[in-house]
Amino acid sequence: MSFTYNRFVCVLQSKTGPAGWKWLRENAGKPHDETVVQKAAEEVEEFCRVLKFEGVTVHRPEPMRWDQLGTFRTPYFEEGG
Repeated sequence: MSFTYNRFVCVLQSKTGPAGWKWLRENAGKPHDETVVQKAAEEVEEFCRVLKFEGVTVHRPEPMRWDQLGTFRTPYFEEGG
């Protein structure tokens, strides 16, 4: 593996801590629990509501179907397809 990839892994590992790194290794590539996804969506919506209330213009992207985008490639890995 390249230096850049190894550096990315080291930074990610140091930023997540032992428990977070363990979770990432065990759950990489698996879909998230639907209740977790729903809770996160609710939190994002509440955050946007607060920002709008404070006068901030919030721009939201169009929803994407990531499972229909095809293959994603970098010089270091390939995912999807």
